[in-house]
Amino acid sequence: MKIKSFKLKLILSYVFVILVSFGFIGLFLDRNLEENSLQNIQSSLIAQAKLIEVQISAESLKQDDVASLERLVKALSPKTKCRITIINAKGKVLADSEKSLEDVLLMENHLYREEVKIALSGSIGSDTRYSPTLKIDMLYVALPLEAGNTISGVLRLALPLESVKNTLFAIRKTVLFGLLFALGLVLVLGSIVAQRTVDPINRMIHVSRKFSEGDFSRRVMQSSKDEIGELAVTLNKMAETIENKIKEIKAQNQKLSAIFNSMVEGVIVVDKTGRIVSVNSTIEKIFGATKDTMEGRVFLEAIRNNDIAEVVNAISREGKPLTTEITLIYPMRRIFEVNATPIFDNDIVAGCLVVIHDITELRRLETVRSDFVANVSHELKTPLTSIKGFVETLLEGALDDKENNRNFLKIIQDHSERLNNLVDDLLSLSHLESKEITLEKKSFILKLQLEKVTSGFKSQLKKMSIEIKNELSDSVSISADRNKIEQVFTNLIDNAIKFNKEKGAIRIYAEEADGKIKITIEDSGIGIPGKDISRIFERFYRVDKAHSRELGGTGLGLSIVKHIVELHGGCVGVESTEGFGSKFWFILPR
Repeated sequence: MKIKSFKLKLILSYVFVILVSFGFIGLFLDRNLEENSLQNIQSSLIAQAKLIEVQISAESLKQDDVASLERLVKALSPKTKCRITIINAKGKVLADSEKSLEDVLLMENHLYREEVKIALSGSIGSDTRYSPTLKIDMLYVALPLEAGNTISGVLRLALPLESVKNTLFAIRKTVLFGLLFALGLVLVLGSIVAQRTVDPINRMIHVSRKFSEGDFSRRVMQSSKDEIGELAVTLNKMAETIENKIKEIKAQNQKLSAIFNSMVEGVIVVDKTGRIVSVNSTIEKIFGATKDTMEGRVFLEAIRNNDIAEVVNAISREGKPLTTEITLIYPMRRIFEVNATPIFDNDIVAGCLVVIHDITELRRLETVRSDFVANVSHELKTPLTSIKGFVETLLEGALDDKENNRNFLKIIQDHSERLNNLVDDLLSLSHLESKEITLEKKSFILKLQLEKVTSGFKSQLKKMSIEIKNELSDSVSISADRNKIEQVFTNLIDNAIKFNKEKGAIRIYAEEADGKIKITIEDSGIGIPGKDISRIFERFYRVDKAHSRELGGTGLGLSIVKHIVELHGGCVGVESTEGFGSKFWFILPR
């Protein structure tokens, strides 16, 4: 089983060192003490044997005087505290301090005992072995007994090793107790030292976990100057560096995110597998979906548009930028320019960046401009053609035709007037659209201004027997540009008269609500078809083009009305049913 605690490993390492140290010490002491003890005992026995040797007579040994030899060994044994044995040259035991005379006679021959063999060869012999007689381990020392130049016997001294064993046991016991005491001391002191070592490491681990969770504000508190202190300083510096880098990255990400989400263009980032990595808020608005439902999904699953999907697939295949134009029908008709660029990673296409720009308004303006040029050209061509034709007719001789020449000149004058009105309206409209116009706002009674305008249409009203009713209240006043509001009334009343029926009526009234006033010009004329209502305020747009031209209209009046009202912060509108008249209204702030 693996030990996971560093503290426990540290303590166990101390214990291991102590165990190994005491093991070597115990083994060394045990062996040395045992060897030294045996050598000391052996030396002592040899010295005692030499002292006893001089007391043994050669005659008693030669004659095998067992009785005298027994008395000698019995007398000396208590004094030397060892067993004394006398053996003749043939190995027969003559006397033994531990045996009676009868027992000695029955003892086996000692000729082949190791120490006896050495002594009979002329040297001092020694041996350590178990004594079957005394049932204990014994140390034997044998000394040769010489008579002249002949060895006549052997003096052997034996000492039981029980005292040596007891001494060794006591020493081993002391070493063991020392070991246990050392182990206990190591466990206590090792625990303290290990705890002091592990505590700063644990603090570092705790702080490091906070680092891993993204909290780099924590710091390791460590005052020591050792390696652990250096490690703490390094961790703190690392945390500070990472924290600063993260702050920089967050600031950059916030800037990029702000730019990304504030872009008017829609941006889609797709990876090499065709899954959407990121989209901005413009894409959400375009496709009516949220980031959560798009990011991480395959392109066609998130955005069901085959045209854009084909662009993404082409970028993945070819790795070249691509620009195309697409039209979306749902949820509303929009025109987009799609710019797709490959994203490379080590020269390999790793994804695609798609930028979608809404060019609906641009295309609409191009169409409006094209229509405007066509309409202006058409509007100018008709009177110019008539003028040119009648001038040529006059030059070719009609000038002398007194019956028709004045009529021709009258027609030229009418077309010239029409051209003049068209140019004036174009200049007015251009001036209004430039946004450079400054409104001269003043407070005035709306009813009085309307009466001034209607007085200018008396002849037209009388000619068509049209009754006009000014139902504005005397208390209704507004702050606006008087001349511009007069032009609004003029254009709306002019239309109400031109497209009214004979013996028709025009009613002008106002409604007030939420600080605004709504003025309505209601007529009993021919009305407007439903399909034309949405375009009625466009430049040069006419419901009945032929009838409008006959009446001298330029097709710009309602467009001028719209621009003037919007310049005042208001809005315009129309309600009409074909054959039942129309209600043109505009709303202005009070």
